[in-house]
Amino acid sequence: MKPTRITVTSALIAMGLSLVGAAPGVAGHGDNPSAGTYRIAYADGTEMRVTADAHDHGGVNGNKDRVDLAGDSGILVVAAASGVVRWVDDHNGEDYGRGDGLDNYGGAQDDSLEHSCQDDEDMNGNNIPNSVVTGLCQDYNNYVWIEHPNGEWTKYTHLRTGTASIDYGWTIGEPVEAGDVLGEEGDIGAATGPHLHWEVGVPTDPTDDTPFSTLGGFLQGSNRTPVICDIAGNRYVTGAEHVANPCVHAPPVADAGGPYVVAEGSEVVLDGSGSSDGDGGASLTYLWDPQTFADGSALDDVSLADPTFSAVEGPAAHGLTLTVFDQVEQLDAADDVTVTVTNVAPTVTATGDAIDEASTATVSATFTDPGTLDTHTASIDWGDGGAAQAVTPAQLASGVDHVYGDNGTYAVEVTVTDDDGGAGQDTVDVVVANLDPSASIDVGDAVSFPGGDYLVVESGQALGVSADATDPGSDDLTFTWDLPDVTTFYNDGVGPEPLEPPTPTPFGTFPFAASDGAVALFAAPGVETVGLVVSDDDGGSAEDAAGVIVTGTEDDTRGSGWWKHQYSGTGSPHIDPDLTLAYLEIVSAVSGVFSEQTPLLTAADAHAVLSPGGDRRDRARSELLQAWLEFASGAVSWDATVSLTGSGGSVGYLDLLTDAETTIADGAATDAELHAVEKQLAAVRHAG
Repeated sequence: MKPTRITVTSALIAMGLSLVGAAPGVAGHGDNPSAGTYRIAYADGTEMRVTADAHDHGGVNGNKDRVDLAGDSGILVVAAASGVVRWVDDHNGEDYGRGDGLDNYGGAQDDSLEHSCQDDEDMNGNNIPNSVVTGLCQDYNNYVWIEHPNGEWTKYTHLRTGTASIDYGWTIGEPVEAGDVLGEEGDIGAATGPHLHWEVGVPTDPTDDTPFSTLGGFLQGSNRTPVICDIAGNRYVTGAEHVANPCVHAPPVADAGGPYVVAEGSEVVLDGSGSSDGDGGASLTYLWDPQTFADGSALDDVSLADPTFSAVEGPAAHGLTLTVFDQVEQLDAADDVTVTVTNVAPTVTATGDAIDEASTATVSATFTDPGTLDTHTASIDWGDGGAAQAVTPAQLASGVDHVYGDNGTYAVEVTVTDDDGGAGQDTVDVVVANLDPSASIDVGDAVSFPGGDYLVVESGQALGVSADATDPGSDDLTFTWDLPDVTTFYNDGVGPEPLEPPTPTPFGTFPFAASDGAVALFAAPGVETVGLVVSDDDGGSAEDAAGVIVTGTEDDTRGSGWWKHQYSGTGSPHIDPDLTLAYLEIVSAVSGVFSEQTPLLTAADAHAVLSPGGDRRDRARSELLQAWLEFASGAVSWDATVSLTGSGGSVGYLDLLTDAETTIADGAATDAELHAVEKQLAAVRHAG
């Protein structure tokens, strides 16, 4: 039964590590000692003898740094140290009838000739083929080559045919442990009798798996004088006798340190420096395995005591094994450790915006994640009380739009989440500015006078007014009339905001529109104004106003003398002076002649107009003032019909006065035209 094979040794060799260092000092031998220490290559308890040491091997001109060892034919040859089988040549000789009847050159051959075959030498020590075989005797050697983790190779030659490959079943590439039986000592090939030719060498090319000739198996490199454990001087000396046994060494102690924790995208330095040689003093070599992982995490140099581990993706737990090798005693030990890689949340950088209410804000963001294999989702909480919006990273990079109905400063939180649950956020402001509302009083019922447009109402009568307002945002609108009346319209249609000042209402109706009405009541004649201020709930406002003509309540028209007396300043007028001035205020508002062309601010101004001389324009102007005063007093409505004398028919009051003002204001009007106007205006006092 073949012993259980180790795998650490083969792993060390597979890594291609060049572990050969300085060999231990050996008293009395300074020629070329091996770096490693080897056991005697015979089975435990075997009595053996050194027939040729590294100084004597091959005679005066022979190859040195090699040894010949002898026991009895058939004794067991074992591996002198752990390693990997690199070659098995086991086909020569006739032992057990296993010869092939062919020489190494393909010709017929008596296998028996291959036993203890000796070549001649020329005067320079070079081999000359023996006449009994074709070619050199060394071409018929049976041998095994073993590669060791310290970079040295050992060779076991002259094995009995079939014992290595058949009896013990060795194949190329198998790991072998110190003390494993390789075969039996024999005399096949260039041998003087049964013995073991054994050597230690270092290939010139350490990456070559077959650094030797296949005929004879000679190393393409250099030999080293073997250092042997547990014998005097640690060296083979010709004639010395020994008993083979395992080397007595304490194995090294592997300490991988840790456990280690590192964030993805970062590095951690592993520490195997706590490892030690069991016997003390020997240098160690290190092998961390594996070097790379499926996610790309890797060690920079597996042969260091303190390699750097670069983590790619987390969360993950990567198991590593540190194997330390005592390259002198050629023993190893292993320790397992875990590197835990933690996930790192993305780092988000967002960009906000500044807009007007009811406009579109654009928020964008970029992010980084040291986990290069992570995939990501994203969302935006717009800070307005609504549900967060799911977006793709691509959308986030190009910018995502959102409409805000109300002004305010909104804290927008952008979240990017990796596929391991790590979430990164950034919060930026979207500043939304308030916009003023617009307001408009309904003047659809206003009367267009030459002097302007006015609503008309008789004093003491109610005047209904209405107005419309709009706000681009979702603001509450308050109508404040100067009547006074105040009404608030809520954009949510429910009621007042729960807090003061009102909280932003980005989800209300926008743009928001509202209409309101009020009733004006004026006690005395004059020119009045209905004013309106529409305010939103954020301090924005708009104003509008409408002029109102408040007429008197007279039922009867008056003659020119009566009106002249009221403004004469003498005697006792029939109406209060304040009322007479109020009438003049009305006339100045509705007329384009008074006071634009003719002053009409005082009673004296009115008296002067009402006291014309012989000039036709003055007479027409006097009739014009009387006609307007009839309207101001309430005796004649603006929409009354005036019957003209003669065949003139009838005409609307306002049309008559508008045409009259046009003629009076025309400096080119003839006396005849002015006289005609005078007569038409005189008919106003008879208007119905």
